[in-house]
Amino acid sequence: MDCEITVNSQSNSFSWKGLAALIVILIIMSIIAFILSSIEGFLAGVVVIFIGFLISFFRDDLKRVLGLSTQQKGAIPVAEAEEDPLEKLDKMINLEMDRKIVKGRQNIAKTIAKYNEKPKKQQKLGLEIVKEATALLALLDQAKSQAIQSSKADLVEHYEQIVVEIEGIREKYRQ
Repeated sequence: MDCEITVNSQSNSFSWKGLAALIVILIIMSIIAFILSSIEGFLAGVVVIFIGFLISFFRDDLKRVLGLSTQQKGAIPVAEAEEDPLEKLDKMINLEMDRKIVKGRQNIAKTIAKYNEKPKKQQKLGLEIVKEATALLALLDQAKSQAIQSSKADLVEHYEQIVVEIEGIREKYRQ
């Protein structure tokens, strides 16, 4: 609670520099309006409103130029600075690949369950198991290659264990 009060009091604090800068800007706008009013009143009003719009639009930049703001241009929050977009993409790809591997293993397990239940369709289901195992081995090879490229030895070992398991299943049902 104290932190919130401190932050709010800092952002709402009164600054003599800010007041002086505002007075100078208003004086400059008044001089421009006076000069233009001798030409045409309506045009002066439009120009002053446009200048006010520009000042309000670039208010943060003007504060920074005048040295009234403690915020630096282009400051990146710490949470964003630590996270590399390439690492984020790599994690997303790995998660998607892991999901596909899990789904492939589940499909093989379901097909094996059907194989054990239906002796009349064992030849067809055995062929399906071999196809699914071969597709899963290709996916595991790709995942293992990515793990090698990213120097993750523990993932390489994990994928290698799965490869041995799937190759055993494929050989068993290849007949």
